Amino acid sequence: MKDLLKAVIALLFYAGLAPLLGMVLASRRTWQRAVFALMVFIPSWHPGKFTLMMGSVETYRGHAKGFEISLLEVLALALIVAVLTGKAGARSLHDVRRRGLPPGLFLYGVWCFAAMLSIVHAMEPSYALMALVRWSKGTLILAAAILYLRDEDDLRWAGRGLAVGLIVQALVCLKLRYLDGRFQVRGWFEHQNSMAMWAYMSALPLMALALHRRLPRLDTLLCIGGIGGGGLCILLSVSRAALAIYAAGCAAILLLAWWRQPGSRPALATVGGALGAVMVMLFAMDSINARMREVEASKEETELDLRDVLNLQSAAMFHDHPWVGLGWNHFGLANSRPHGDRYSQILEDWDESRGFTIYEENYLANPLTESLYWLWLAETGLAGFLSFLAFELATLWWALHVWWREKESLFGSAAAGLGVMLTLCYAHGMVERILTQPKNLSLWLLLAGMLGGMEWRRRSQARHSRITQR
Repeated sequence: MKDLLKAVIALLFYAGLAPLLGMVLASRRTWQRAVFALMVFIPSWHPGKFTLMMGSVETYRGHAKGFEISLLEVLALALIVAVLTGKAGARSLHDVRRRGLPPGLFLYGVWCFAAMLSIVHAMEPSYALMALVRWSKGTLILAAAILYLRDEDDLRWAGRGLAVGLIVQALVCLKLRYLDGRFQVRGWFEHQNSMAMWAYMSALPLMALALHRRLPRLDTLLCIGGIGGGGLCILLSVSRAALAIYAAGCAAILLLAWWRQPGSRPALATVGGALGAVMVMLFAMDSINARMREVEASKEETELDLRDVLNLQSAAMFHDHPWVGLGWNHFGLANSRPHGDRYSQILEDWDESRGFTIYEENYLANPLTESLYWLWLAETGLAGFLSFLAFELATLWWALHVWWREKESLFGSAAAGLGVMLTLCYAHGMVERILTQPKNLSLWLLLAGMLGGMEWRRRSQARHSRITQR
């Protein structure tokens, strides 16, 4: 009965509320910007505040545990309706410029289709359908971001949403650390690593915006607050990988700013960054040293750690099903007893080599591989893996192309920040399943969609220039 009620709610929201809201927003460009700012803020909320789950399988350790309903997707659908039917902004120029399929939608659809081919080997087809529903509905978020972004005001509103989300989350983390007495805080996230990843994904684009001289002063101050809030969230999460990525990303963006537009903002950011680095070293050196000692001790005890063993399971699954994989969202089923005795044996042999006694009941819910790419190779085979890489490379190409063509504009600066962030995020995916986590997935699609919107805008301007010159 609960799932039936949720299905009715989903129908009312997706088929009723979203189109009605879209028609209200159609002639109000400022409202559209506010809705998009809300969309980029929403991933920082506690997931129970904006999602419902139907057919939930709480005992399953896969990356999709049911059929999810999300307020973010409802707002995305409303924004799509508003942009496609509305007359807000320069509509006549919009008609000339925006032709053809928005960048990235076809590639993203190809990936969803290729991943779903794995259902031919699925032990539980409903689990593959759960993944399909989650990732295919992400098309709404991606399309909304691409269609929304037209001018620099749109970009500034998106930055405000990111900055407010980071500032609010930093306040939540401070409360958890100093009032509630928690050491490794996770804010409104399911896990501290998820929050740290979300923080650097949000903060690095703000760093690029804040360094551009055309960003208004109040927006610059808000971005600086967001950048500081993101760094604070990462520090309080005690995530060393995220801290290293945050520092490397800020340094790379700062170098690009010096090369593009030397001036007071890069100079002040350099001084501020140096002072911040000193404070971070003083604040986090003990935990960093402790972690390094822990890693060294682990290496002395065994040649492999759990991540390596889980990757060996992935390699075995890929060897058995190289073309379309063993089933989307099936890793947690295939590497655990009773369905995945063969792959579970790899983990059991490793535990036995370390002196553990093997009890089958301890291997009914084995963990997933931490590597995003090994996960896709195992679950979706070469078809899903290569199409996913194609979409990732497309987003990086948009970032490079927009930055190179519009170095002096706010769009060029934002593209540089997004490109640096995505490069680091995709590299981080080799050791963390960043983009399978629902809130990080939503933010990634929003930011990738913004890059797609920038690229579409650039193509549109070039086409319009060619038309007017004839």
